[in-house]
Amino acid sequence: YLIGFHFDPVVGTRLKINHARKVRFPSIKQLYDIDSGNEDLDAEHTMHYELGLEQALPGKTLFSLTGFINDAKDFIEKDEVTEINKNADEYLFHGFEVALENESIDDLLLRLSYSYLESEDRSSDSEIHQLQNRPRDRVTFETIYSMPWNMKAQASLQYVANQYSYDDDSNQKRTPAYTLVDVRVAQKLLEEAVELYVGVNNLFDEDYEQSYGFPQPGRYVYGGVEYHF
Repeated sequence: YLIGFHFDPVVGTRLKINHARKVRFPSIKQLYDIDSGNEDLDAEHTMHYELGLEQALPGKTLFSLTGFINDAKDFIEKDEVTEINKNADEYLFHGFEVALENESIDDLLLRLSYSYLESEDRSSDSEIHQLQNRPRDRVTFETIYSMPWNMKAQASLQYVANQYSYDDDSNQKRTPAYTLVDVRVAQKLLEEAVELYVGVNNLFDEDYEQSYGFPQPGRYVYGGVEYHF
């Protein structure tokens, strides 16, 4: 279920609150994969709480602040040692995101955000407290410019820091911080029925890891065509 409401005490100010109970059933792969499957997996249950504020500012600027708590039972995750999917008794995620959006220039969106995440393993048999591979700090800058001839250009910069992992002896290791830049350009044709696009992920070929000892791909260039009926 999902319950939510918002209240506007004055023009330009909105308070909002949401609560949800979510259920995620294990996938076929998580249950029966030859290397990582576990037929005894239970469904994952999460209680989600969110409280937020949106405030309109001068110059077509929007400020937002959102706090959240996610309490997950039987969280489905692959064991880092055995590589077998398992249920964790209880994980707790809590934090906040603060963001600024500006549209003072026609057809140009600028968005800057910072998110803070604390993740805890509250399972009774856990030897660790802080969950691995969940970055505490994330700063994101995004921009989208829509041109009059149906071309859209977008770019994003993401800085990720304070992420940890554990070795086989449960010793904590800090994963180095990294910065990623992605760009994409798309052109719509034939009354928007056709879209041509090209983009680059990890534009500056950053060497980074999202999990200790597993380097992520470098610069990736892609392109394509989409036809919408």
